[in-house]
Amino acid sequence: MQILVDSSVWIEYFTGAPSPEADYLYRLLGQQPLVVADVVIAEVLHGLPDEVHRRQAWDALTKFWLVEVGGVNLAWFAASNYHTLKARGIRVRLDECRLATYCINERFALLHSSPGYDPFEKHLGLTVARAG
Repeated sequence: MQILVDSSVWIEYFTGAPSPEADYLYRLLGQQPLVVADVVIAEVLHGLPDEVHRRQAWDALTKFWLVEVGGVNLAWFAASNYHTLKARGIRVRLDECRLATYCINERFALLHSSPGYDPFEKHLGLTVARAG
């Protein structure tokens, strides 16, 4: 299964913030084909402190399999997932809803460190990549 890595993990990885997900990403590099989404690149570049770090991240991220997340069909499915969770009393962020829906539709596992994706795993079948 292909693994798409969320910006939450890439930012931890690039800034050296300790986390089990960043450690797992380190172990996956060179061992597993990874997917990077256009929106993830944008979030990573926004989250890094200076031009040097942004350039290094750009150079690294653009070496992976790059995908564009968007389109009319994704908008429909993401809205459906949003309202499904909202009906259960669960609020989710739009960016996480779009990326989770993309992963569900494309059958990608998502490596993340954000609790915002938990409802997608619990209620909508999002596959999450975990160490071990």
